[in-house]
Amino acid sequence: MALAALRAGKHVWVEKPLALSAAHGRELVDAARDAGRVLFVDETFLYDPLVREMKRLVDAGALGPVLHLTFERLGMGRIRRDSNVWWNSAPHDLSILFYLVPRPLSAIRLYRHAHLQPGIADVALCDVELEGGVSAHIHLSWLHPEKMAKVVVVGRERMLAYEGRFEKRGLTLYDFTLDLSPPAERGAAPIVPISGFVGRALEVPAATEPLALAAEHFVECVRTGAEPLTSGARSLRVVDALEAADRTATGGGSA
Repeated sequence: MALAALRAGKHVWVEKPLALSAAHGRELVDAARDAGRVLFVDETFLYDPLVREMKRLVDAGALGPVLHLTFERLGMGRIRRDSNVWWNSAPHDLSILFYLVPRPLSAIRLYRHAHLQPGIADVALCDVELEGGVSAHIHLSWLHPEKMAKVVVVGRERMLAYEGRFEKRGLTLYDFTLDLSPPAERGAAPIVPISGFVGRALEVPAATEPLALAAEHFVECVRTGAEPLTSGARSLRVVDALEAADRTATGGGSA
């Protein structure tokens, strides 16, 4: 439908992910370019002011060099029959990952588990490594007693924790101090001392609905011809990662 609309000369808003294969995604991007039209992907979380603040802090070096990111998108409900938890939920987290740390993908490994429906994973765990050694871990589940949409960014100097559930959105900055020097005494306990660890909630206006901000941005790009933050061309890296992970995936579970 998106391809037909682009070929008819229309600007297009596409639900995430952009496509179910990298080849189809590139076909859409090419069609948008040929038609001179906006191809917008609804990666809604990138329009959350809290995620924008995370990006600002990371880019400003407030955390020091980024080492690792953890993503947890868990809960009960909305168990799909037509797609698995990886393709349904991971686009959110991969888009946030590439937004915060825009580095090429070095390696990806996916572990899928189908417990409710044969062949449809309801639990997925993915290990990601980006160029330069930045690691990430993505945990997705439709079988979890607590609902959460959480991102943690670990830097060498500070950490950030983001809760993305719209009714409980929040951002916390953690300061920590480690003593990595060799122990002064022989026979000292074989642990790295933590001499400081404190967190504080950041006051970031977050009342505006991210979807409304995304819609405003789409209209602005249609009017001005600017490339959207979540353009089809930029979103291709998410589809590439989804597909690359599928190629490495292990299958498991009881269904």
